[in-house]
Amino acid sequence: MRNPLRHNRDFLILWSGEAVSGLGTSMSMLVFPLIGYAITGSPALAGLATTAVLLGRMLARLPAGALVDRWPRGRVLLLANLLGAAGYASLAVAALAGVLTLAHLVGIGLLSGIGDSFADPAASAAVRTVVAEADLPTAYSQLQIRRHAADLVGPPLGGALYSVARGLPFVVDALSYAVAALSITRLRTPLPAPTAEAGRSVVGDVVEGLRFVWRHAVIRAILLWGAAINFSVALVLVTVTLRLVRAGVHPSAIGLVDSVAAAAGVLGALAAPAIIARTRTGTTTATTSLMLAAVVVPMAWTDSVLGIGMLLGIGFFLLPSNNSGISAYLVTVTPDRLQGRVNSAGGFIAEGVLPLAPALAGVLVGSAGGRLATLTGAVLVALSVVPLLTSSAIRRLGRPGSWTTAERPAA
Repeated sequence: MRNPLRHNRDFLILWSGEAVSGLGTSMSMLVFPLIGYAITGSPALAGLATTAVLLGRMLARLPAGALVDRWPRGRVLLLANLLGAAGYASLAVAALAGVLTLAHLVGIGLLSGIGDSFADPAASAAVRTVVAEADLPTAYSQLQIRRHAADLVGPPLGGALYSVARGLPFVVDALSYAVAALSITRLRTPLPAPTAEAGRSVVGDVVEGLRFVWRHAVIRAILLWGAAINFSVALVLVTVTLRLVRAGVHPSAIGLVDSVAAAAGVLGALAAPAIIARTRTGTTTATTSLMLAAVVVPMAWTDSVLGIGMLLGIGFFLLPSNNSGISAYLVTVTPDRLQGRVNSAGGFIAEGVLPLAPALAGVLVGSAGGRLATLTGAVLVALSVVPLLTSSAIRRLGRPGSWTTAERPAA
């Protein structure tokens, strides 16, 4: 008998622990470009710490996925959170002491990204372990609520703490990682390593994961779209932050942009189970891209925090339904022994060019101005829909009930 999610103790522990950690992370991701700009005075250098986080995720993602499929997943989650707590604690101490350097900031950003590359596939596999298959779309919708709730509270809180003392957001982030680590120790469901194939190398595991995601038309099209949309949206968000910083907007007010958008994300996540159940997943994904492109264009002509936030909110409303549907589809059609490496291979493709976005945003804002940089982002968001519109497999991708039959990838 399946337990409803509200009675699934281990899912609630995973949800709450990662919610606390996500709150800290959302603060730090806002603070990284702010403190980078304060240290260097350069828009181009301000995005380096954010770039380091994304670069760390990309560099370690493929081997991390293969290792997550070899190691006990509960232990991976515990160690990743403990290392995150230690790294951000070092930033807090340095910032509060007034000795924080750009190299230190970038270095911890890189290590944080590496830690994420282990934690993300382990967490996804853990959800699949503690949640019944029929409940996965709802479970991932709940995870989207958690993510957007953290984005709702984290940026303004991070901006407010930063305005008091530069190191305070990092203090809270370090504590959030510690709480997440403690929550892992309270799980009752074992999260062991899956059964490994004898004699296979880590490189062989990585190749198997890449082959799995690339040979299926649905997954391949989704990942190509993901690479384009992730890069373009990241460029837009960093551009907006740098534009507002140069316009003299208070850091706490800049955080409100993310909060307004995140509020729409929470509403979208609440609506996600119904949207996923009633709308073809391929249709939802294409519509999401087109809505995002439409709202970015008018952002080029305003520095209003409320106006930019509301536009982002409109564009972000369908993201929870899209992300929940895609995530549930991937974990449904992927065998347990491949969960880590398929998650990592997919993330590597979808986020492979993402580290370039913050740096490019800084260069565009510094050389061409915020308006042109924003319009460039709008064009890139619109072009991201091409892999979806040209894929017949995406047009056939239906609702969850079909995923385990006709639309499951061949073995």
